[in-house]
Amino acid sequence: MRGKSRIALALLLGAIANSALSGIGRAETAKPVGMEQPAQSQQFANTVYSGYRASRLLGSAVFSLKGEYLGSVRNVIVADDGQIVSLVVEGFRTKDEPEFISRIPFKRVLRPVHEGAIVADFSDLRSREYGLFFDPGQAQEESHEFSISKIIGDYARLQAGQGYGYVSDLVFDRAGKLAAIVISREASAGGGTYAFPYPGQTGQWSPKLSYYGLPYVTADQANKAGLRLDMKEFQNS
Repeated sequence: MRGKSRIALALLLGAIANSALSGIGRAETAKPVGMEQPAQSQQFANTVYSGYRASRLLGSAVFSLKGEYLGSVRNVIVADDGQIVSLVVEGFRTKDEPEFISRIPFKRVLRPVHEGAIVADFSDLRSREYGLFFDPGQAQEESHEFSISKIIGDYARLQAGQGYGYVSDLVFDRAGKLAAIVISREASAGGGTYAFPYPGQTGQWSPKLSYYGLPYVTADQANKAGLRLDMKEFQNS
């Protein structure tokens, strides 16, 4: 734990202390990306290459403003419109207390989010306020949310039911809104990795399904509509 404390202190005194607080205003005013922005637009491409990749959010260490290690991100809860609602954080076991899992409201997360490290503006993750489960009165609200684990790894299918590839990642814009679904095509379809704008709501697709439905009839239509990613640039983003 001493190693984690040193990491936390370095992060707070370095990049996070200098940029997280100043980045909040910019993040809150960022324009969400939706279907009104075609995948071929430069704005969409900029969002994809500069946004937050779900694969990098998962596993990120979470620290308090005081530099205390709180746990690591195990899942991300997203609203129907694509906005991150909360992070599911797994805490650590101590001598006197058991391991625990909590939900951190995304509004409590300082931005910009740095790779591998997230800073939250509180320290008591064990508070009942941040419990993993909803109160009974929130059941209806819960039905309009889904976890990213429900979509990453799913097969992507076209409207006629043909397989197109699988969902390999998601990209959120700087305001924490789902901007793109990243799909790796099957070799039989020509390979390559494409980004498609998230339509702004789940619509006909449901997290309960075992696949992600693309709004295209043929693979050729999907290829022309999507943004083919430069994987070297994407992986370094």
